Amino acid sequence: MTARKLFSVMFSAALCCVLIAPSAMAQTVKVNWQENAPFSDYRTYAWQASKNQGADFYRQWVQKDVDGELAQKGLRQVDANQNPDLYLYYHVVSQEVIDSTTTDDGFGFGGGPWGYWGGWGGWGSWGGFGPDFAHTEAEPRMMGILSVDMVDAKKKEMIWRGQATVDAISNSQKGDEKQTLDSVKKMFKQFPPTKKG
Repeated sequence: MTARKLFSVMFSAALCCVLIAPSAMAQTVKVNWQENAPFSDYRTYAWQASKNQGADFYRQWVQKDVDGELAQKGLRQVDANQNPDLYLYYHVVSQEVIDSTTTDDGFGFGGGPWGYWGGWGGWGSWGGFGPDFAHTEAEPRMMGILSVDMVDAKKKEMIWRGQATVDAISNSQKGDEKQTLDSVKKMFKQFPPTKKG
């Protein structure tokens, strides 16, 4: 391979690394439950406040969205003093994380054990390409975790948990509402659960 072709290949590879956009922020939903819980017997539920409920700001959407999903599944919300079959709790946790992106100009072919291309057929006479310039940017984002728990009111045992992790919380009310609704819909998509395979 000629020096010109080699340079072209290496320059193209470096340019691709700079231009490739990071993947879209994702949402992960996990659900777990007690297999021996009598889900078909549960008819009513009531909301309870959790000690670590987190941002109360989200309650307006979480409870409304969960109520809508459970109504479609045949469960009815009652007051806590009406002896519900289930108690429901939710928790919202957010945490700032830092993403780092490093871009490289791709021209620092020297500086290694060969010097500036020296040792590769004497290409060091090109005078090298100068130092390798890398630039790192740190960008903060807020990650959020929403959990919804179901507790058997008589046995006082947790029988179901849905948990959604959002890589980047929205910065608008409309976005918050949509992320919450999407999370809840995914949690309850296969509710009541069937036995694990």
